[in-house]
Formats: sequence, structure tokens, C-alpha cells
Amino acid sequence: MKRNQIVRDFLSNEKEMPLHVVYQQLKGQPNEFKDMSDICLASKNEANQCTSMEYLYANGLFHELKLLMEKTKYATNKVVRKTSRIYQVMYERKTLSAKQLKPDSPAKYIQSVNRLKINDNEYSLKILRDLVHIYCYFDLHQYGRIGTFNQSIKQNLLYVKDPLLYDLFESRLNEALFNYHWKRNELILSRKYGYQLLTKTNNQRKQMDIHNVLAQGYLFESYEQAMNHVSIAMEMAKQMQNERAVYGLKNFTLPFIASYYQRTEGITSEDKAEQAHIALAENDLDKCIHILEGFDELTPFQQYYLGRAKQDKHLLRTSYQRFIEERDDYFYAKLPLEALNALDQ
Repeated sequence: MKRNQIVRDFLSNEKEMPLHVVYQQLKGQPNEFKDMSDICLASKNEANQCTSMEYLYANGLFHELKLLMEKTKYATNKVVRKTSRIYQVMYERKTLSAKQLKPDSPAKYIQSVNRLKINDNEYSLKILRDLVHIYCYFDLHQYGRIGTFNQSIKQNLLYVKDPLLYDLFESRLNEALFNYHWKRNELILSRKYGYQLLTKTNNQRKQMDIHNVLAQGYLFESYEQAMNHVSIAMEMAKQMQNERAVYGLKNFTLPFIASYYQRTEGITSEDKAEQAHIALAENDLDKCIHILEGFDELTPFQQYYLGRAKQDKHLLRTSYQRFIEERDDYFYAKLPLEALNALDQ
């Protein structure tokens, strides 16, 4: 049966087929995204509409998601309406300008989903709310707070009966665990989730994000492995014409890893802090210090750069404490610790 015939059958049937049944017929086909998008946008059944929003979001089909959110924004069904509202928050967080890497107002997004009245038996809504918390606390660098929501999602997933929705949510949980274990410096676990996700997802945007994190995860082990993941992520970003991802990789991930390994020939960055990092790598300590001392406040990363440039143990200790106490970032806390150990030798 031709795929467009499957779509026609779905549209012409009086009783709407469950989305997961149609998905099994279209899964992995060359026109899967186009055909599934048509079906998602045509769905009238409440359960299908909720699963459709997740399918479109999970596969990076944000234009189609926006159309479906507009259609369901004022739905008479309360669950559909609340679901639409949460995807609106997720959509806003994902669609930023090219040079904006983090949303301006994660706290506002948290408040927005917390205001929704979600009943105890609305398991999918509870999962979506927890996912918003995870993403926002990640944006706020409060990595330690993510663990509780991961556990909550695991418990609520047990009550999700729709097989397609279950798989999509499980993939999102695994992505959260991939990032969480990276920040906990549990790299074997993190990579297990990362490589599983790469084999399971067809979403290039997600694959690119995973390669970006894997690149950083190899920072202390292998320049070649790290740069291989950067190259793959960059190639994907260019293929998708994703300006924001290209900007982030070119101005942050690439110069950061290159500077750590002091392999900065031809490497530049528009970001002032990474310019200081490049100067540090090239042993231009005065330039590094001059740039960083012009900042009103320093992040733990910037304190680390300045501490290394000045060989200042107090700055390095403060950077280490802030990585642990403010961010629960046990992975990047290794940077100032490594510098302190080098000074002690």
C-alpha cells in the first residue's frame, strides 16, 4: 500500500485510528515526516492530538507543531488545552535567535507550567511539566535539581499506555539522563544513553545536540574524539542551515576544546570569554587578564581562566567551589582542580 494511501485512509475513516497504529505503517519510510505531519495536523481525536504534539516536537518539526498548537490552544478538552500550553512553552524555548544560546527566562517558563492545574491521574501532563523543569534547570545551570524530575518521569511513564507516546517520552527521559550523568561526571552511563539515542532517533537536531555534548564529554580524554564529535555536529548544523547551532559550535564548543589542548591555530570566537581562553592557550596572559578583568562578574569558567592566567590558587579554589555548590557540575569542576594540582607540583 502506498504511503499516501495510508494518509488518505486515515483522513477518510469516520472513526479515527490511533496514531501509534498509523505510525507503525509509516515508520522509517522516506516520506514518514511528511505523511505523519499531515496526519498529526488532521487529527481530531483528543488522544491523537496530544501524541501528535509530542511526535512533532520530538522530531524537530516545529513549524507543524506551531500549526497544531494554534489549532488546540482553545480546545474544549481540558487535557488537550493544557498539553498545548506546555508545548507552547517548549516551542518558545527552542526557537531562539541565531546568537542566543540560552532562553532569557527559564524561571518564567517554570512558573507558567506550575500554574496549570494538573490532576494526579494526568500522567502525560505530569511528565511534560517535569520535562520543562529539567530543561529550565539545565538552562539555569542548576544541574543537581534535575535528578528528582528524572525519577518522577520514570514513575509516571509506567502509566502511559499509548506505545508511541511511551517511546517518545522514554527517549526524552534518556536524553535528560544523558545530560544529567555527564554533569555528575558519570561518563560511562552518560555515553551509554548518548550512543543509544544516536541509533534510535531520526531527529537530526537531536543527534547534533548529542554530538555536541559527547564532544565536551571527551574533553579530558581525547582531543581527536572530542573534535570528531564537533565536526559531525557542525556538519549537521550546516546541512540543516541551523544558524544558532553553527554559531554555538563555532564560538563556544570548538574554541573551548581547542584552547584546552592549546591547538588554536586559525581558531577564533566572537565570545569575549572564549577570546580570553584562546589568549590563555597561546600564552598571551596579559590579553587574557585584560579581557576578564573588564567583566562586571565572572562565571566559574571565567574565574578558572583568570586563575590560570594569574596562577592564583584562591581564584581556582573559588571556581571549583562554585562549579560544585552553585551548579552541581562535577564534570567541569575538574578544570580548576586540574589547574590547582598542576600548581602544586
